[in-house]
Amino acid sequence: MRDMQDMSELKKAFGQADEGFVNTLYNTLTNIQKSENRKPVKRIGFSLAAAIVLACLLSAGTVLAVKNSWGIFDFLSGRRQNVKVLPEVANMVQKEVSQKGNETEFGDFVVREAVFNGKSVYIVIDVEPSSSRYLLLGPDAFPTDPISNMGPIFSNITGTIADYAKGNNKEMINTSVGIDGVSCNSIDYILEEDGTLVYMLNANIDSSSVQEDIEITCVAAPFVSLEGKNFIDDKNKKETTLSVTLINSGTEETVTSDMPVVFSDIGVRVDKVTLTASAMEIYADIEYTVIDKEKFEKTDKGLWFEVLDDTGNPISGGISSGEGIQVLDENRFIQRFSLQASETLPSEVTLRGYNILDKNRYEAHRFEMK
Repeated sequence: MRDMQDMSELKKAFGQADEGFVNTLYNTLTNIQKSENRKPVKRIGFSLAAAIVLACLLSAGTVLAVKNSWGIFDFLSGRRQNVKVLPEVANMVQKEVSQKGNETEFGDFVVREAVFNGKSVYIVIDVEPSSSRYLLLGPDAFPTDPISNMGPIFSNITGTIADYAKGNNKEMINTSVGIDGVSCNSIDYILEEDGTLVYMLNANIDSSSVQEDIEITCVAAPFVSLEGKNFIDDKNKKETTLSVTLINSGTEETVTSDMPVVFSDIGVRVDKVTLTASAMEIYADIEYTVIDKEKFEKTDKGLWFEVLDDTGNPISGGISSGEGIQVLDENRFIQRFSLQASETLPSEVTLRGYNILDKNRYEAHRFEMK
């Protein structure tokens, strides 16, 4: 067993989607991730090549998505072209998900597929319009946005979403989804050709239970026109709670560093490094303590630790954005992030301090892992 090496290899393995499939793509996403390791919320477009590559995985029996039906790995390929996962992920995708409570007046919310391994959860949700006259929009899509934002099939159409809706006798419906009690790392969405709006949610949920019950709040609301402007009509907002049971596929091996190391130039001591393997990615926790406040404050809260490979280059991040920096108290922090999947965990790692604000790189130290 080995890594799926890159998108070109996946393309060879699973074939290419037809042009019609690619043209169903809604290329405006809401995505929270990090620049190199963290980025602000922004809209991004799918890479056409990346979208083609993971289009037909179900047909080979290594199933991840089907034609004209977007799944988890279609979304992930849109975030990053060099997606690396282990082949075992095919067995982690849950197609038959126990769920209830999905209907609203404007559309039905249904879990299409999910992956949960006790660390991260990925859930793909269909929002099926209850009427063909409804044009479903994501939470950050507004009537004044260009219709071209809705994807390649609209690339030659001018005007706004509102113009398109009026010209095609469509009523715009705002939608949103969110996992109760959990902060989502990312909320992505696409509009499929039949009018179904498809979301993918990614969040961190730590659990050792065999299965996890979660609730997803689903909202749909029409727009109302006031003085020539469109606003979400909160008075007619419809909400439902989608109750979902996920099977925990679990993680694999865990290794930890054997002793703390001081990074003198930034005034911190790294107390422990923990790596946990899964077929999706490697989860990394770096626990550190401030021992020299003056030096630490010079980083202006921009400190981030990179994990280096044998050549001294940063190892690529995993498919999820991770949780970032967690503050334990004024002097103790945990950096939680992910690295690309690998068959085995390393016996040693090198960490280097990095400033995401001014791009300065600090000293590096090696850690033995056991």
